[in-house]
Amino acid sequence: MSNKEMNRVLTIRNVPYEVEEAIAAQAKASGRSKSEFVQELLSATFSDVIGNFIRTSELVALMDREIARVTRLQLSDNWVEGGISLAESRAFCQLLGIHTPDDLQRIMMDAVPWLHLRARQLEAAIPQLPQGASLEYALFIEAAGLNYQALTAVRRGLYFMTAEAAFWQQVDEVRDARKLLPLDRPQI
Repeated sequence: MSNKEMNRVLTIRNVPYEVEEAIAAQAKASGRSKSEFVQELLSATFSDVIGNFIRTSELVALMDREIARVTRLQLSDNWVEGGISLAESRAFCQLLGIHTPDDLQRIMMDAVPWLHLRARQLEAAIPQLPQGASLEYALFIEAAGLNYQALTAVRRGLYFMTAEAAFWQQVDEVRDARKLLPLDRPQI
């Protein structure tokens, strides 16, 4: 089957005027037609294995509700309010070797016992729990099991806004809870 045969036609009706205007302006600024611009945006969004998993996994939805209950934070009604950006998703996939929804299911299942720990680590930092937070927590828990060199890449690529000492403390807490050996790393 050729690429052309694999493509489908999608018609979108009743787009609000303001949205159509925003699409037109952004398409023009990027030098693309509206159709090309929307096609690229949709393709990027819906080819994201992590974003798709967040929006479709019953386990993620269940654990998000559980974390919201435990933390007494309101769970966002909309999956686009916060959470993992497309760039972060790509970085997680690269750094953790994620290729399929099965990889994410395994990571999520493995992390369930420690999701509350990760929620406590971040409790004061967020005013509202975005949908998919439990998967984001699970990805951190998975990353915490990596070696020092790999974790340094995770910190630089994904957690650069977290103070270095706080990042390593959180990693150490997760490793301790998971009964993993302490990291052999330089002291800060």
